Amino acid sequence: MITLPMPFRLKHVHVFAVVHDGSVSLFDTGMNTPETFSMLEESLKSIGRDIRDIERIFITHFHTDHCGIAGRIQEISGAAVAMSEMDAQRICNDQKKGLDFDQVKKFYREQGLREKIIDNLLEILISFRKATIPFKVDMNLEDRGSQKVGERDFEAISVPGHTTGQMCFFFRREGILLSGDHILPQITPNLSPDPYNPGFRPLKSFLDSLGRVEDLPAVKVYPAHGDPFSNLKARVEEIREHHRERKGLVLESVKGGPKTTYQVSLDIFGRDLPEFDQFLAVNETYVHLLELLEEGLIKQKMSGHHLIHSAA
Repeated sequence: MITLPMPFRLKHVHVFAVVHDGSVSLFDTGMNTPETFSMLEESLKSIGRDIRDIERIFITHFHTDHCGIAGRIQEISGAAVAMSEMDAQRICNDQKKGLDFDQVKKFYREQGLREKIIDNLLEILISFRKATIPFKVDMNLEDRGSQKVGERDFEAISVPGHTTGQMCFFFRREGILLSGDHILPQITPNLSPDPYNPGFRPLKSFLDSLGRVEDLPAVKVYPAHGDPFSNLKARVEEIREHHRERKGLVLESVKGGPKTTYQVSLDIFGRDLPEFDQFLAVNETYVHLLELLEEGLIKQKMSGHHLIHSAA
């Protein structure tokens, strides 16, 4: 496990190296910053390897803290990159088309965010996309597909939710689960709508994906953020309970009177959030409202530019 720095509240991301036959297989890469690259170099040197020894890179999902320097590593070592087809397509869309500014503005305007926050949000999202060095995806990982690194076998498991194409990697013989951002020890991953896949239900997908891994015979779970932990099934149940409580709070907010998504998020998360955290709060609130709508517990209607939620 190699811990790399990040300039965010989370402060770090873990990546994982498997050494075999004189080569290295890397699981995620960290962000595209000089500090990240230096620390990765130093960590590999401490075990007698360097960047040129990286033969393959397996990526859990497309976010920049997980694949930001894959392109630089690939240029130096010729490493083959593997990730899910869904997230590979998302990377391709971002690199070819960039952000659909009008679509993003329309969506967050409907949720009730102020124009200034939306404009600042777009600048942040653009910087995130620029922070990932372009890379070539050589192989699309298939759900439950078996992979081999040296003498070790592992299974790629599709766990949509945090992104549509996120993967976990399970080393069955060793009882090790590399959980990416799917299962974290102290926080839950942010769930947000996918602008390229409007039919995607992030919360339902995430909860379904918890069921895809909870019964794995994992001795140890190694997440992308936070300390490794042991009791996978108990942690899965804690996360389920968290979302049950959160959905209940969202419903109570809507029962208090018609509101935009942003107004509901203020009831849940408070008013003293930095602007980017307001965006994350709106996303998290929206995915719970989406499930309440599917269950027939709330209804929606447009009022001017805003989407208004009310009790059914």
